[in-house]
Amino acid sequence: MKAHFKLFLQVTTLLALTACAPGMVQTPTSPSPPSPSGSARYAVFEGITACSALTRPLPQIPADTDCELMIWKISLYQDSATSSPTTYVLESTYGPSQPNATGPAGGGTPISMEGKWDIVKGTKTDPEAEVYQLYSDDSQVAVSFVKLSEDLLHVLNRDKTLMLGNPGWSFTLNRTDNRPAFTMDEPVGSGPEATRPPVPTTPPDSSVLAVHEGRTPCHEIVFEMLKLAPYPNCLKIKMRLTLYQNETTGAPSSYMLMGTSTIREGTWRTLKGTPDDPDAIVYQLHLEGSQAPVSFLQADENHLFLLDRDLNLLVGNALFSYTLSKAEEAPN
Repeated sequence: MKAHFKLFLQVTTLLALTACAPGMVQTPTSPSPPSPSGSARYAVFEGITACSALTRPLPQIPADTDCELMIWKISLYQDSATSSPTTYVLESTYGPSQPNATGPAGGGTPISMEGKWDIVKGTKTDPEAEVYQLYSDDSQVAVSFVKLSEDLLHVLNRDKTLMLGNPGWSFTLNRTDNRPAFTMDEPVGSGPEATRPPVPTTPPDSSVLAVHEGRTPCHEIVFEMLKLAPYPNCLKIKMRLTLYQNETTGAPSSYMLMGTSTIREGTWRTLKGTPDDPDAIVYQLHLEGSQAPVSFLQADENHLFLLDRDLNLLVGNALFSYTLSKAEEAPN
């Protein structure tokens, strides 16, 4: 496609202190471009992802540029008659982060791209996985995403593994065209004080299997997990999940879940199968005082995706996803 849409993602961010502190937030609201001739809009995916010297989501980001986060909006189009992939429009902004805000400092550097896209098969660990590939002007693959569900995409590395995020941002994009827009025009709600009881020691006869962390939207399941009372205008919830295993057998033993002001412990187990994948591995946390466990899909050793009570993937918004990324180092 030769013509370029002159659309750039307009992002205004105001203060959002810690997980749920007072402030104002305005989410990206740029309209989707009109459908190209003969095509219909298939889906729009948005999100804010990590970005670092080792994980450049797009080759268009110079290696010597400071990049800590990246805002995405991808509009995908398909043939009106055959539903085959046709074109895409990608609007992005990247740059260094700024304290107490959700966007890059100074508004960031914009990237606007368009071209063709296609659907191929296979990631490094799953040859049957559906992969969306976006091509640049010179027909090279600009970026690839694994399709987690109809409503979730995750950015892939060049070796077809899932890009690993950090405690602030994952690499998951959420579909936004089929759900109400996320807006927050009132001050961010004031959550619990950022105080926490002493961190427990590793349980006897156990070792750390993995530590996963992230920031999620304020879903009722998240409140229940962390023993938090829901409150208006909650922007995000921080959590850190440590999974322990029996140091002799390797069997799941216990977990420690840390939030902004809470620590919760219990037992966990693994099970197999979700409605979309009978071979999926699911981690279930048993919550004291609740008959319903909390479940995560283990996509690979680096990522856990929060599931609803019916074991379907939860879909986030234009700011946050329900993704926990493996910490670079487990605590001592």
